[in-house]
Formats: sequence, C-alpha cells, structure tokens
Amino acid sequence: MKGNDVSALFNELKDSYELKLDELKNEREISTKKYQEDVQRFCAERENEYGGIEYFLAESTQLLKSEAASIWVDAVLQGKFDKYLYISLCYYHLACLVSGIGRITNGSKYIQDAMYFYGKWQGSRENKEWAKDKEKKEEERCENAKKSKEEKYLPIKFEIIRLLFSKKSLGKYASESKAIEGIEVELVEFLENEPKEISSNLDSSNLKRTIKGWLKKDIYLAFAFSEVAHKK
Repeated sequence: MKGNDVSALFNELKDSYELKLDELKNEREISTKKYQEDVQRFCAERENEYGGIEYFLAESTQLLKSEAASIWVDAVLQGKFDKYLYISLCYYHLACLVSGIGRITNGSKYIQDAMYFYGKWQGSRENKEWAKDKEKKEEERCENAKKSKEEKYLPIKFEIIRLLFSKKSLGKYASESKAIEGIEVELVEFLENEPKEISSNLDSSNLKRTIKGWLKKDIYLAFAFSEVAHKK
C-alpha cells in the first residue's frame, strides 16, 4: 500500500473513531473525560519508565493485552466491561502519538485496535441493556399473568361475600373455617354452574385451603369474614 493510501486509511479510521467519541459526548450518559485523563497518565508513566519509543510501544501494547484478558473475565462473570472503553482510548492515544512522528502504518494498526475495543465496549453495553429490557418484559408478563389469574377468580370472591352476608343474620360463625363450611354447598353449586367460556376451573374439593390463602392477600374478603366469623 502506498504512503498516500496508508495516510488516507488512517485519517478515515481516525475520523470515524472521533465521530463515535462525539456521539458519546452528545449522549451525556457516558463521560470519556476521566478515561482520557487515565490514558494520559498511563502513557506518561510508560514514557517515563521506558526509554525509547520502541520499548515504550512494546511494553504499553503488552500491558493493554494483559488488561484486555482480565476485562473479559470481569465482563462475563460480573458484567463489568467499562475498561474496554479505557483500552480503546489507550490505543487511540498511541495511534495519535505514533502518527504524529510519521509512523502512519503503526498508527493505522493502533486505531484499528481502538475501534475493535470500542466495538467490544459498545456491544457489551447494548447486550446489558437488552438483558435488562428482557428481564423487565418478563416481570411485566408475569405481573399481567398474575392480574389475569386474579381477575378470573373475582366472580367467585364476590359470590363468597354475597353468601357470607346473606347468612349474617344467623349470627357469627365460631371461626373462619366454620364460615367456609357454612357456605360450601352453595359455593360448590355456583362453581358447577359457571359458564364454560368463563369458567375459573377452580378445584371445588379444596375450597377451604384456597379461600384461606385468599384471605391473606384480599382485604375485601378478609373484611367480609371479620364481619361474620370469629377469627380463630
């Protein structure tokens, strides 16, 4: 590849990368300022520690590879992937550094690495958002299913309350269990005569346990029983 072609490729990649950084700034959700400060510190420390550009670049690249390996583990196990953006910005800084001294081929390689890790960060970010959205939708589905199930039993609950108050003049039952027994025959008959298209399919052989379970959560049923039965 000719020198002009390499320069054109580098500039195209650099412009594309910087456009992504500008988009992040516009989002205002992710600030790259701290990352960029960390990158400057990282490179400054390497430059002071290692003499000569070749040694500096080799050591910096090796350190970034090691960082990338550890991030993968954190990303998979703990969902922590923000360091992908940090590594991406490190490579971007190296690309600008070497291109500034005329090493455009090396700059092109570093900017491609910067694009790669930016893609890893963005992909992980989108996957996390997708997972959260999926979890939210599943919670909504379960909640809707629960509401639908509760609505299916409303006619039965209304009938329980009607039966209880229809016998209120006979005096209070000795207990909630006795109250259920007192309306059980009529309630079973009600269940047997439910229209098939809106049948609740409630097991009439287990009414006492079912109603006692409702009493723990349904304030209207609980009030009705408190009016007609002693709680034991």
